[in-house]
Amino acid sequence: MTTFQIIERNSVMSPDVFGVWQSRRAISSREQHARKRFARARVPEKRRARGAALRVPRWQIDLSAQPSEMARAFTTLHSSLEATDAALAAAQTRLGDFVRVQRRVPGRQRAATFATAPRPEAELNRLLLSAETSAAFGVTDWLRDWKQAIDEFIAFTQQMQQHVLSYAWVDTRVAEARIGITRVTWDGDFETVLASGTIQNSLAHEMALRASLLARQQLLKQFVTVIHAAGELAGLALIAANPVLALPAALRFLKLLLDEARNSQNA
Repeated sequence: MTTFQIIERNSVMSPDVFGVWQSRRAISSREQHARKRFARARVPEKRRARGAALRVPRWQIDLSAQPSEMARAFTTLHSSLEATDAALAAAQTRLGDFVRVQRRVPGRQRAATFATAPRPEAELNRLLLSAETSAAFGVTDWLRDWKQAIDEFIAFTQQMQQHVLSYAWVDTRVAEARIGITRVTWDGDFETVLASGTIQNSLAHEMALRASLLARQQLLKQFVTVIHAAGELAGLALIAANPVLALPAALRFLKLLLDEARNSQNA
């Protein structure tokens, strides 16, 4: 069996829409010591000290020893990443449509207009109405409605921070035996150590490295999508009194839209 895991401190969003990449918030002490021994033995001292100072996310790929199963796993992963790209494009289009309707429909008619809308649009409209109504009456009831969205956005920024401040470790194993580990740095260096083995193992690690970097790219695209969507939402009268809420609102919309895409695939 092949598994794809990200070991990271915070996890809100998966890099791919179908969740092929699974997040793990912690690793065992045994694995931590094993990685440190492996890196310490191979990576130059200057680089090692710098890497130790950063809590770098680790992309761990555990591959099947069966070539056919390994190939299927990578095909499934790439399909999920492509679906994620399509979902992010759809999110921008649908958010733009949502904003245009919000500007055209009178305030008293918005609830009815979005009553039969897909869940991402309906929930976003509900949140924005909650903020506007509370602001109009000078109360803070909207905080209760928005607490989960705000907490999610705070955790999401923490997740993105660890992926932006550092780059990545990519750790590849076949049948539980490590075959290669690569440290990718912001200046474009690839520090790779391969265990003694076959050319096939070397190729497998190269495939894992490429898949990890593509997944990381999709994760950062999600952040860009949220920022772009928040910029559009901030101009709406519904959120003008609390423009900072555009960020958690945009993330909630994206999460619901990705859930919709996932559920549609599984139906």
